[in-house]
Amino acid sequence: MPPARLSEPPPNLRISRTSRPWKTYFNMLGTVLPAFFLMYTSLFLILGVVSLDPIMVLSSGLCSLPLILGIFRLHRPKLVHVRLAVPDTGGSGTHALPEGGSLRTPVKTTFSRFLLKDDSVLETPPSKQLWSIFALILLAGISIAVLFYQSSSGWQIAGITLFLLFAIPLWLVGFSLPVLAWWGTSTSQLGLPTRRRDAEAWLMAGMASAFPAFIINSLLAPELIPSSFPAWAGDLSLLAIGAPVCEEISKALAVALFLPAIKGPKQGFQVGFTVGLGFALIENFQYIGLSLIGGPVSVTMTILIRGIGSIPGHAIWTAISGTAIGWMATDKEFKAKLEWRAKNIAISAIDMAESLGLDTDGDGDLSGFDGSRQTLEEAIESATLDSDKSTDSWILNSNPSEKSNPTPPKPIEIAGYSLTYSKNPEIRKLRGLSTPRNVSSALAIAIMGHSFWNGSSFLVGMVTSEEAGMSEGTGTLLMLGWIVILIAVVISVARGLLRGMATLESDF
Repeated sequence: MPPARLSEPPPNLRISRTSRPWKTYFNMLGTVLPAFFLMYTSLFLILGVVSLDPIMVLSSGLCSLPLILGIFRLHRPKLVHVRLAVPDTGGSGTHALPEGGSLRTPVKTTFSRFLLKDDSVLETPPSKQLWSIFALILLAGISIAVLFYQSSSGWQIAGITLFLLFAIPLWLVGFSLPVLAWWGTSTSQLGLPTRRRDAEAWLMAGMASAFPAFIINSLLAPELIPSSFPAWAGDLSLLAIGAPVCEEISKALAVALFLPAIKGPKQGFQVGFTVGLGFALIENFQYIGLSLIGGPVSVTMTILIRGIGSIPGHAIWTAISGTAIGWMATDKEFKAKLEWRAKNIAISAIDMAESLGLDTDGDGDLSGFDGSRQTLEEAIESATLDSDKSTDSWILNSNPSEKSNPTPPKPIEIAGYSLTYSKNPEIRKLRGLSTPRNVSSALAIAIMGHSFWNGSSFLVGMVTSEEAGMSEGTGTLLMLGWIVILIAVVISVARGLLRGMATLESDF
């Protein structure tokens, strides 16, 4: 008996999944570790090409290969093989299986099987749980620091021993857990169900955007500093101008890669926020790792500052650019042209592969792409017709008591906000902070925010240093005070923007 051939799945199929909220975290760790080392092997590869050193090129290439294969293996597309036996008096009680053997059913059934993409929804542990673990990590670091600096030699030995035992766990959890906590917080606030594979692709794009930024910061930007500049001016220029410009442009380009799939500013914000988290993940890996050299006080302070300040800073600055890119995606004609060009590139790739004898689309022949091939005019017309079919909208009101129309349906609570239905565009209101719709303006604001954080921190550090004549205790307190102000501003902006995005109409 031949086994049933693969067929198209039913349109109303729903598949349950076992809840595994921590899987996202371990996938994230499994990606960032090889990605970080790949960043340095890429740097040596470029240096080898520039210096025409074949040994350096070969060794860095060989070191890069297993890292790339590991990342691709972890994130390879996952398919679900579904076998469906439906009771049917005209069916059979025995069905052959493709791997051998057979399936016997107690009643006659029709048997079908099909492949589905793994479209599991992004799931993260509860935000309160993540922030509680983060607080425990900080408490452990503080406790070890207290023992580390005790006058008693016994307590000192205990502190040193604990630090040596827990240094690596502090590093790994300290640089990654805050990213997951902010990821979960933003996802719940926005109320947008997101496929895990999409969210992980955004996070990986953020990690990848760190590569060009790292290369520019390491090789190109220092060469642009005039030799007449004093050392402090050169450092300030790199921190306040070079790093913000190249990093924000790199992250914005990473967001733009997903423009064909972005439906509006709300999703653009979500993609930008996640890309920023991916960038911060790579950066934190290095900063917190280096802080281990300074002992438990240094690593604890670095985890705290970067966990609640730098991580949301990177995410929010990129989210501002992503929101503007999302507004650009609402231009149906522009979006149709972009999607048409992307589809044509994919069709051309399939045609080329099949002309070389590779059955890329799995249809059993080498005739090239067999689907419809729209013209540009047809694609624009189809997109325009689709956008005119419905003008209704779902909106999120921060005040559930406000009525959007005379007879509103019962509100649905999502992430602390009330979802109500409305056909009247005049009552749509955006609460919270808003950002420019123009990409250039949004990118400029992102760069300025990043520049202010870096530049002001550097200048305050200079003013409060012992070289400037200030005592160590006073300088440390003033520096910590300024960092607290910066963190408070970033968190306030983050909350305002998240609130604004959460109340934005879902048709955007």
